[in-house]
Amino acid sequence: MVPDSFSKAAAGQDWRSDLDSALADYAGRNWQGREIFLAERFEAARREIARWQAFANEGAELPPLAGAVMTVKACFDVAGWTASCASRVLADRPPAQSSAPLVRRLRQAGATLLAQTNMTEFAYGALGVNTHFGTPRTPLDPADERIAGGSSSGAAVSVARGYADFGLSSDTSGSARIPAAFCGVTGFKPSRGRYPTGGMAWLSTTFDVPGVIARDAALCRRIDTIVTGDTATPALTAADIRLALPAGFGAAFDSEVGQIFDACLSALRTAGVTIVEVPLPDLGESARIAAEGGVIGAEAYHLHSNHLAEALDKYDPLVGSRLVKGAEIPAHRYIGALRALEACRIRFDAASAGFDGFVLPTVPMLPPTLAELADEDIYLALNRRSFSLAEFANRLDLPSITLPTGAAPVGLMLTGTRGADRRLLSIAGILEPIVRITGLHR
Repeated sequence: MVPDSFSKAAAGQDWRSDLDSALADYAGRNWQGREIFLAERFEAARREIARWQAFANEGAELPPLAGAVMTVKACFDVAGWTASCASRVLADRPPAQSSAPLVRRLRQAGATLLAQTNMTEFAYGALGVNTHFGTPRTPLDPADERIAGGSSSGAAVSVARGYADFGLSSDTSGSARIPAAFCGVTGFKPSRGRYPTGGMAWLSTTFDVPGVIARDAALCRRIDTIVTGDTATPALTAADIRLALPAGFGAAFDSEVGQIFDACLSALRTAGVTIVEVPLPDLGESARIAAEGGVIGAEAYHLHSNHLAEALDKYDPLVGSRLVKGAEIPAHRYIGALRALEACRIRFDAASAGFDGFVLPTVPMLPPTLAELADEDIYLALNRRSFSLAEFANRLDLPSITLPTGAAPVGLMLTGTRGADRRLLSIAGILEPIVRITGLHR
């Protein structure tokens, strides 16, 4: 069954004027050094939206994403554009001859493609810093100096600024959810294998998945239906939802993050959600195993070894030096980590039985300013801290979604049980309005 069409027109809105207003806002801002788009098709998008508007006005039956505007992260192939991964290393590669299957599926569903979005080079970083192509800033910072987060930095800003309804992204350790949280929007990481990965540049073949950053959880669920054909919509109320609160993590949160998280928990409990604090030691254990086993480093080095040998000087200095270190990871340690992670997943599934998932802040800190990250040691420490909660979903292969709290660049993260993507998306739709505890600062 095809879901109802994406129809802002049905609510009396005008897709054409919405896009014109968005692009006028974009044109009126100074993006130098904080670029969010690496390629664009603004005029083609205007013509496309005008056609959908005409069909809507005529009462025609529309595909499910007609009227929706999308952006695509620069690690996905789009016909006619170079998937540079925001790196000078790939800047001269030929444009893609065809689009990634996931891009094609969304376009066939009626989505209008607007632009290719900036990112941390090769997705190797969670703060969105890009020395060569610019570092986007979160719209939630009036001073316009706090970073948007990464690696899907441009995608999150494109949605938060209202230039797009959703952005196609990727997620290795939180790369869709971290920038969504920092920018006050919704970010979804599906289970591995749920979305097609053809035409996507990998950082880690073990942890990478395509992701979605969108204006709300309902749109994430609509996109999931289009991509997978899964129309399951569990009939739930807040009183049916049972979430685990992992014990022992509160001390890691910045004070403002902790206060907002506590307020969200209180609002959820008042709404009837059951939240039980329980020890889930395999969360931290999975992160330790992946880090000590060098899983991302080994896989990234394998993927980049030829480029590193020929063009190390073209890499972002924050990325190239770390990629090179992947050569030092012994095979026995890497293979041992993969096996230990599988055992960790089995233990976690048993420990989390009886819950719909667990709840944490998406990021334990507020987004830093770019100036704070000028020192490489500080950058590396804050980069590691930024994905310290989001990475659990990737290490254990769980669906996960961040919801905007509306109070600050702080997200509430719901991580589901194995393979229960649709149940998580349904739960997110119920809880999203509850945790918007104040008006968005946008």
